[in-house]
Amino acid sequence: MSLKNIEMQIALPRTHDAGKIQEQLNQRNQINHDQLAHSIQKEVDLKRSQVQENQESEKLQLKRDQSEQHHNQKKKKKEEQKQEENPDHPYKGKTIDFFG
Repeated sequence: MSLKNIEMQIALPRTHDAGKIQEQLNQRNQINHDQLAHSIQKEVDLKRSQVQENQESEKLQLKRDQSEQHHNQKKKKKEEQKQEENPDHPYKGKTIDFFG
């Protein structure tokens, strides 16, 4: 199929326009890819920081548990010291029988 001069005048500018459109489509794909990669990177950073925050809260919870255990041990020691100071009488009871 041969092209005449008049047809060539129409065809050449159209190929130039088609080339620009093809280049824009390729760039659009690259831009979409870059945006997707950027959003994935943001999600990864967010997840990393959330994990660290959770670990910090777990550390605080462990510290609280340890302080509660230490506090409970102090209470037990105080109770033991009170019992040692006021020992129970071997044959006297702690209750009084009002009915009998």
